[in-house]
Amino acid sequence: MKILIYSFNDKIGDGLQKVTFIQTLKSLCKRSHITYTTSQKSSLKNQLNPFVKNCIDRFIEHNNINSSLFDLPKKNKIFNELQYDLIIDLQKVVIRTLKLKKIKHKKFFSASANFLFSDYKNINKKKFKNIYIERFYFNILEIIFGRNIIDIPSIKIPHFDISKLKIQKNVKKNIAIAPGAGDKIRRWPFKNYLEIAKILRNKGYNVYFFLGPEEKYLLKQCNDNNFECPEWKNGKMITKDLSFIMNVAKKMSCLLANDGGTSWMFEFAGVKTLKIFGVTSAKKFSRPGYSKSIEIKDFNFKKLSEFSIKHYKPILFDFLNTI
Repeated sequence: MKILIYSFNDKIGDGLQKVTFIQTLKSLCKRSHITYTTSQKSSLKNQLNPFVKNCIDRFIEHNNINSSLFDLPKKNKIFNELQYDLIIDLQKVVIRTLKLKKIKHKKFFSASANFLFSDYKNINKKKFKNIYIERFYFNILEIIFGRNIIDIPSIKIPHFDISKLKIQKNVKKNIAIAPGAGDKIRRWPFKNYLEIAKILRNKGYNVYFFLGPEEKYLLKQCNDNNFECPEWKNGKMITKDLSFIMNVAKKMSCLLANDGGTSWMFEFAGVKTLKIFGVTSAKKFSRPGYSKSIEIKDFNFKKLSEFSIKHYKPILFDFLNTI
């Protein structure tokens, strides 16, 4: 069975949310040949490949499927000679769905326009709006394969040796902070996180900052304030292997973060997060059971920068009491 899965774009957080879906799909169709395609880049091809390398047989990035109405009549030369038994559309923008459906296929799934273009219909009224994104994907599997999947399985994390890292053994006292996010608009000011880190240290906690490549400029400030950054050594990242970060995550009691990729790494490693949301949806992007969310709109704020440490502290300490 030849299967084509389409997603518009996969940054690290987006990719992680799809891993259990892809692993489960492969277990349901063991002899399938799965092609995964994106309009832009996919972290599943690169950073997250160890998690799906036994599931995905081919990647097609930059596939010329976009939301331009002008391009709709054009043929997609990338897929001209290809045909699939099943195409699964993971997004709901109608123009992209129409372009995807032009690829030769036998069966087509899409929740776009309330299943208007789909060969599979939502006869059991599964939810596809305002729900946690992993549940969205598993609802797709339930409809296609006609079975109930109540419990979303845990992600299978490859082992990575972190024995040489200098991390305190008392996990309950170890707190991680990830001040980054893919878009600047999703970042609570770093100065606030730094102040929170100092408050926690004064209360006896061991605080570690997790900085991705885009946050390298924060490394000096962390070091100057005597905070460890486990991903970095001598000004360079130890590795970009995400299984490294997820194994380090297990040495932490929790993570304080924005709605960014690192928060997903911790949540999928089984570590609870306290996550601030400004422009994105907490319901869609908080892993049930692993994330406590702060939505600034609940405090009548429109910008993350308006949400102060004064508002954050009581929520933080209530959260820590549950860990």
